[in-house]
Amino acid sequence: MATIKTNYLMPKGLDDDLEQTCDSAFSVTSRMAWLERQVKKRRSRKALLELSDELLKDIGRSRLEANREARRWFAD
Repeated sequence: MATIKTNYLMPKGLDDDLEQTCDSAFSVTSRMAWLERQVKKRRSRKALLELSDELLKDIGRSRLEANREARRWFAD
């Protein structure tokens, strides 16, 4: 899709402030999305500890592997 660039007469410096605000908002949004993914990953790892040995065996994991996974750093 093509982008149409429109030039408006704006006071000097105002255009730069607007552009910086947009970049900052995107940065905060992307950081929040990253944090949300890490929290979900952490919850999944903790849920492994609640599974029985039979269920762990069904998914191809041992109790040792589940414990090791649950101890990993959340952003790992």
